[in-house]
Amino acid sequence: MTHPRLLAAVFLLSCIAGCRRQHTLFEKISSSHSGIKFNNKIVENDSLNPLSVVNIYNGGGVGIGDFNNDGLQDIYFTGNMVPGKLYLNKGGLKFEDVTGKAGVDGEGRWSRGVAVIDINNDGLMDMYISNTIYKDSLRKRNILYVNQGIDKNGIPHFKDMAAEYGLDIHVQSTMASFFDYDNDGDLDMYLTVNEAFNGNSTSVFLQRSTRSVNASTGRLFRNDNVAGVPHGVFHDVSKEAGVVYEGYGHSATVCDINNDGWKDIYVSDDFLSENILYINNHDGTFTNRAKEYFKHTSFNSMGQDVTDINNDGLVDVVELDMNPKDNYRKKKMLSANNYNTFQNFERLGYQYQYVRNTLQLNQGPRILENDSAGAPVFSEIGFMSGVAETDWSWTPLIVDFDNDGYRDMIVTNGFPKDVSDHDFIAYRAKSSSNENPLKLLDKIPVIKLANYAFKNTDGLHFEDVSEGWGMITKSFSNGAVYADLDNDGDMDVVINNINDEAFIYKNTLREKKDSASHFLQIRFQGDKENIEGLGAYADIYYPGGHQTYENNPYRGYLSTYQCLAHFGLGKIE
Repeated sequence: MTHPRLLAAVFLLSCIAGCRRQHTLFEKISSSHSGIKFNNKIVENDSLNPLSVVNIYNGGGVGIGDFNNDGLQDIYFTGNMVPGKLYLNKGGLKFEDVTGKAGVDGEGRWSRGVAVIDINNDGLMDMYISNTIYKDSLRKRNILYVNQGIDKNGIPHFKDMAAEYGLDIHVQSTMASFFDYDNDGDLDMYLTVNEAFNGNSTSVFLQRSTRSVNASTGRLFRNDNVAGVPHGVFHDVSKEAGVVYEGYGHSATVCDINNDGWKDIYVSDDFLSENILYINNHDGTFTNRAKEYFKHTSFNSMGQDVTDINNDGLVDVVELDMNPKDNYRKKKMLSANNYNTFQNFERLGYQYQYVRNTLQLNQGPRILENDSAGAPVFSEIGFMSGVAETDWSWTPLIVDFDNDGYRDMIVTNGFPKDVSDHDFIAYRAKSSSNENPLKLLDKIPVIKLANYAFKNTDGLHFEDVSEGWGMITKSFSNGAVYADLDNDGDMDVVINNINDEAFIYKNTLREKKDSASHFLQIRFQGDKENIEGLGAYADIYYPGGHQTYENNPYRGYLSTYQCLAHFGLGKIE
């Protein structure tokens, strides 16, 4: 006979557990409700696999924009082996797949990043797709989908006009960032490039070449007026601008890092290749000053963001790497720091690099001998802040998710094959060179991991709230964005996954209307050559607080965020 008190206790515990599950900050919306069934499915073969193409699992991005001007943010996913998909927001977190009607399936190319931009300033949002992997120049040519208008059913229609704009680029492109580098009023473009195929060459120390632009160098394109052409045409000015440093580029953020009124570019590079900080010289050229600004950086640098973490009005730098949090995976994946590696850093003039996430805290400008302001001083506080270890990470989403006045962070992570697993590396070293590569692939561990969520508690310290915020589903997640998909004043999350359906997370904060924190959202409007106001600033001041935001939607990894400044205010009215 079961005692009634025991039954009551079990029921109570079940109720408590159930209530805890129901009250996470984020609620994962099912594809049956949202209509979003996009799955970036990748199937390995004997020529396309992580042993022959090291960046095969670098994933795809997410683009946010209101493509049919109905006031709701729509979503575009880039696909690798699968077509890209455009979903129109129908309200209530329901979406309609209009890819075929809109004509934006990616043309059968291996797409990586998506930059949403009104390229011709006509009030209709366009998309620039970066393509990669294939060696055939036609199959890796980038695509510029120009919005041709919205039909009577509210569906936008697009046409590839990359050639007309000078943007039919066919390098191994990662992501484009549009910005005004020469302060002439129109938007230019920096293209991140990652020419990495065989992992052997990526781990060899070389004297870095800066004499000319080569296959693994990012590109800078200037927007020029051409007689008889009704729109700007982009020209490659990389060499004359000093954009000549090679590296396996994963991401880049445009920002005015030294507050001099001119846009700079911070580039995160994978493997041994150093990160690059192109400081704008105000004359159309840039100088790499990364070693002057940072004492060290991440090693396998992935996604990044440059934004103010501690509300002091100075932009800080967050950069992701692949250091696991638990000791078991550290022992399985990481190698010990090598003395010879650091000797080579010194001998060849490399920046010091460490395999971990880094958070570079901006301490303000250094004071020079004549009391003038010099370059800013950065202190790296990744370990102190609690965000240094999130495994094989890709996107840092940095925004105030709980509207308490401090920017929080969500980190996507995962890689379908643990190619750095020490047991596999030892097995591969002993295996025959004639072994079938597909059989060799079966020996690589496959481990899914949950994404991370961190609450910013005081501007300098982050608390791991992954479970409490509902980030518990294990996945291989890459590009991601935040956006207010339901216009309720809190930021929702969209994540592009490999071999799984994309994640749509609804932020439930505003459902508690009686206790919800306040917020302020600012939309930007510029002049006729930059109607989105890219590069503009928003500074807000209130009792005891100051927040700032630089209008740049190209952040994180492979993705375009909602073009909006979102400030959480806590209880400030």
